[in-house]
Amino acid sequence: MTGAPCVHPRDITEAELKVAISATGRPDILKELVSTSRGNFGFFTAHFPHTLNYPWIVERLLPLAGGSSVLDIGAGVSPVPLLLSSRGLSVTCIDSHPVVRAFPVAPNWNEWGYFDYGVLDRRINAIHGSVLDHHPVESYDAIYSISVLAHMTRETREATIERCWRWLRPGGRLLLAVDLIPASDFLWNRSGGEEVEPLMRHGTSDDLITQLQAL
Repeated sequence: MTGAPCVHPRDITEAELKVAISATGRPDILKELVSTSRGNFGFFTAHFPHTLNYPWIVERLLPLAGGSSVLDIGAGVSPVPLLLSSRGLSVTCIDSHPVVRAFPVAPNWNEWGYFDYGVLDRRINAIHGSVLDHHPVESYDAIYSISVLAHMTRETREATIERCWRWLRPGGRLLLAVDLIPASDFLWNRSGGEEVEPLMRHGTSDDLITQLQAL
């Protein structure tokens, strides 16, 4: 007789997962993301917004042809690169987080931190460094970032977006999931529990959209 399976403290509850599956337009993608994450990391993040933005990103990238090149800015610990690679996309992940995640999975793991995805999938190129120091040899078919841009300073965010514009091939796609302060248009101005910069300096979603339109 065996004991109950160990549940990672960061794993989403079954009650919340049930709500998320009923709310998403692509429950099949969400279920696969959860299975991929639990199978490789032992948990699917309890940060509920990722039940929305992970499937949203994946749904829009899966139609890309096999071999298409994709850049993930601020990948963290996520099932998204693994799922995309399993579908034949060429994925590069870049993350500058000072915390480095290495197996075995520890109870304090969450979705933040640099992880070398090549340990699980040799086809994924994982880079530990700043996106501003990245110099790709070829352009990308798609670039995405999930809940990362808002945690940068405005200067770094704007420089990152400008690089995305230069790195994308003609007709390429830029997909951004961006955190806002609840009940406002202000971009989330905290990272690791610390204020990144004053709210008025950090900017709003309109500031982000204005830059994208200008580029």
